[in-house]
Amino acid sequence: MNTQNQRLEAAKLARELDAPKTLAVLNDDTKNSPISEILETADKEVGREKLMSVILNSDYPFWALGALRYLSDIDTYKDALKEKARIAFLPSDEDNPAMSMRAEGVEESKLQSINTFEMYLACGIGYVANFTIWYFTPPFSNSWTKSTIYSGDKIPVCQSQTKGCDFFSLPNEPLKPGDVVMMTVGVGGGPDARTNFWFKYDPQAKYTAQIDCHGTTLIPDFSYVVKSN
Repeated sequence: MNTQNQRLEAAKLARELDAPKTLAVLNDDTKNSPISEILETADKEVGREKLMSVILNSDYPFWALGALRYLSDIDTYKDALKEKARIAFLPSDEDNPAMSMRAEGVEESKLQSINTFEMYLACGIGYVANFTIWYFTPPFSNSWTKSTIYSGDKIPVCQSQTKGCDFFSLPNEPLKPGDVVMMTVGVGGGPDARTNFWFKYDPQAKYTAQIDCHGTTLIPDFSYVVKSN
């Protein structure tokens, strides 16, 4: 996810739309303004219809995901935004039985199948990070195998890393189809943080669990969405 290219494109569009307030947010000193602030400013400045047209015709699905998460009263555009963002499941969908659970003892059969994890460090947070995964095989084992393999170097905010689940498989305790998997984030300057979102590993699944990282070094927080690869 190249957020710098997204910001450059958004700044260009803001100039074309004569939206100086939105441009100012995009071009703040840190270049680290959160997507929620950018979208909310643009929504007020240029109007919902014009903003939706720009998002749905852009090359960046992430803006569509941002609109779904951060703009209110979005129902008229919800289906089009989901298609643009390649979203399979949003946790806000109360009727979605495949949501990952933030509780022990979750029923494995209800977990969403994935084969890939993506970690995105949301603009505006206070740490760098990389990630690994924990996994176990139900019902034979309910204790986590904690992979010691990490996704790479810790990356800065407004960036992402993507790895297939099998990348983290340990030789002596290999990851197997049907295993429950969870991302654990290696927060720079802090302890590793469990996201507590559970999924089912299926190497044939064509879905990615995108985990968005928020918060601070000592109090990280996470949200997620499942999207088509």
